[in-house]
Amino acid sequence: MDAGKLSQMLTDAGACAVAFAPLRPVDHHAWESYSRWIATGGHASMAYLANHSEIRRNPALLLDDGPQPGGTVVCAAFAYASDVTFRPGALRIARYALGDDYHEVLRQRLQPVADAILAATGHPARICVDSAPILERYWAEQSGLGFTGRNRQLIIPGIGSHIFLAELVTRAEFTPYGTPMDRQCPEGCDRCMRACPNGALTASNRQPWRGSHGEAVFNRLTESCGFDARRCLSFQTIENRGEIDADLTVPRGRFYGCDICLEACPLSRPSCRVTVLPEFQPREALTRLTPATVTALTPAAYSLLFRHSPIRRAKLAGLLRNLRALNP
Repeated sequence: MDAGKLSQMLTDAGACAVAFAPLRPVDHHAWESYSRWIATGGHASMAYLANHSEIRRNPALLLDDGPQPGGTVVCAAFAYASDVTFRPGALRIARYALGDDYHEVLRQRLQPVADAILAATGHPARICVDSAPILERYWAEQSGLGFTGRNRQLIIPGIGSHIFLAELVTRAEFTPYGTPMDRQCPEGCDRCMRACPNGALTASNRQPWRGSHGEAVFNRLTESCGFDARRCLSFQTIENRGEIDADLTVPRGRFYGCDICLEACPLSRPSCRVTVLPEFQPREALTRLTPATVTALTPAAYSLLFRHSPIRRAKLAGLLRNLRALNP
């Protein structure tokens, strides 16, 4: 199996973009930047982002044979719907959450690919779908899949940012490897920062630097002062297990997640036809969800409505809390 055949298999599995990076430790500049962000509390209460730092810095440790060099991080992007119409009076749910749970969908679609890698090369492939301790956007950048915008979202030219990322980490080598893009957001563009209702995004130094492996790195994964999850509505309405901070603005109807920085970005939407998997098509019931419907949910009705949905992450108590923030 070569890189071309593997790319085709991933495309057949639904990926809209595929790229390859050499498996090795994270560049020390990028790791220092990430570590500063953690140290300053930019990750809020998401403690899992600080856990397993050794593995996060060297994803070879995800494999059973240890940290020795050699192998590939296979990066794949899968599109979800960017054009969604909500019924008048409906609560706004982040677009990524309107379909089935991407963790389940992508693992199921990637398992045959991982099996094929093992059969063809003798090397297992670890599937990572926003669950393993791996810096997904860093590896997407290293592979040349896309670049990180000022809104801290990965942007794939022509495809945009309405994507899920997944990785296959393996000792098998699939060359040629990609290189980071010499791309940045349009000069002077700060639409996402101005649009963010609570100032979670701030300006940062985005000058290119030379990585420790000799490669040019044009877009830092994050900056310690560039993104504060504590002021991000997506964190507050999804990951936060307490009450939403009273000093934060919750724009009308933004019930689960946010999407405002994506809506503001001129590069976030696809400029070409992108196929959205059937599992990620918006559920009609979620585009017409009203406050009255949420208030009336019993635990059984909640489980039925959000079966195989990523919205389950917030739990019923979290959804009711979000509703209180909309209607203080």
